[in-house]
Amino acid sequence: MKLSIADNVHLVEPGDFEPSEHWYPRVLNSNLHPLVNYFLNLTNAQIASRYTRLHPRVNGEKLLEILSYKPFYFKWSGTDMMHVMNSLGQHKLIIIETNSCPSGQKSMPLQNLNMEQGGYQKLIDLTFKPAVLKHHETGALAALYDKNPMENIGYASTIADSFNEPVYLVKFDQDDNTPSAKFEDNKLFVKGEDEEWIPIRAAFRYVTQQPHNRIPVNSKTLLLNPIEACLAGGRNKSEASLAYDIFNTNHEPFGLQIEKPETYVGVSWEDLPKYYQKLKNSMVIKVPEGNAGQGVYTITSEKEFEKAWNELAPQKDVANYVVQQLIYSNYIDGVDEKNGFFHVGSIPDRKDRSYAFDIRFMMHHTPKGLRPLAAYSRRARLPLNKPLPDGADSWDLYGTNLSVKEENGWSYDDARLIPYDIHNFGQLGLGVDELVQGFVLSCMATYAIDQHALNTFNNK
Repeated sequence: MKLSIADNVHLVEPGDFEPSEHWYPRVLNSNLHPLVNYFLNLTNAQIASRYTRLHPRVNGEKLLEILSYKPFYFKWSGTDMMHVMNSLGQHKLIIIETNSCPSGQKSMPLQNLNMEQGGYQKLIDLTFKPAVLKHHETGALAALYDKNPMENIGYASTIADSFNEPVYLVKFDQDDNTPSAKFEDNKLFVKGEDEEWIPIRAAFRYVTQQPHNRIPVNSKTLLLNPIEACLAGGRNKSEASLAYDIFNTNHEPFGLQIEKPETYVGVSWEDLPKYYQKLKNSMVIKVPEGNAGQGVYTITSEKEFEKAWNELAPQKDVANYVVQQLIYSNYIDGVDEKNGFFHVGSIPDRKDRSYAFDIRFMMHHTPKGLRPLAAYSRRARLPLNKPLPDGADSWDLYGTNLSVKEENGWSYDDARLIPYDIHNFGQLGLGVDELVQGFVLSCMATYAIDQHALNTFNNK
């Protein structure tokens, strides 16, 4: 951590960036897989052309328009997808969720070995800095966070280098009774060395736990991302599902669709048993504003349903939930041949273990349009193709998030990380076409949520 000047406030200065502090050690010392590097060097025009080749009904001009889109709110996003198939052998990627202010830099090998700040520098120089230079507020620069110091110190250090000025790094927790950051008249202030409040003209934001509790809409301080992106779907799964549905309705004539599991929003606690039966005794229940794997329940048995039902009971009068079709571990006789999906899974290892995994694309807006910034995968704890051990539950089979909530903060089960390097990428069985499809799906989701934010907040 850098120079401490107040409670939960540190001053980060130019020259403070240390690569060893901002990547997982095994990622820092790895080489990006050549196939992934090849994909990252494709232009958006090439990607659009390839995607339309794979999906002949797609209007190529409309697709390129989306890839070239300039978001108003949602300039930095992370999309989580699963690689699935049906009993007919048809493979595709489906979207699980889209996150505003996502993690990912610490998991991404360097694309250019001569650019030691890697994706940190890309996001700051191509997305954050141009917006700051056009913004007309006065004050200092800051980085706000509530978890993931490895990446956030990296971002703060990169901002300090890019602007050649100190940056205030502030931990901004939702349960802090004496926070060192505050908004007054919608402008951000942070606590300085002598307890004075310092005005902030622009801030990088990685505040992900209920961020709307302390960050206002219409912030005068430029934020990457502003809270509007979270409220419209970047941190609210119900709103995201609505945004995807609107996108699909509007873009069906162009052959463009955001693929997702069968989804129901606004489900009350009392109605959860009905959906458990409707989805044939398996489902996923999500708290709409849950984060980092918290508030997600995979249900495959009456016992798991009862456990989730009881845990959610204290909030039954105030909460509505998102319910989704469960992606099965393996093909099940009798399910819909076309729409009953199960995990493709990783390539079996030498012990014949194949795992469910996700695909995370981190995106950002650049002068060349929406571009991929980082990509990696995470696998579940237990294999899909082996019996569950005694005491295990379905989350061990399906849950891929690495964040672990502990009494004194967060830790990360990085042993399940699959970086896209020479050693690990081959485990996934993915090719350039899957990366192309994942990128397009991420762009469509980002576009959909930003458009939903514009329609929600600019009409008020």
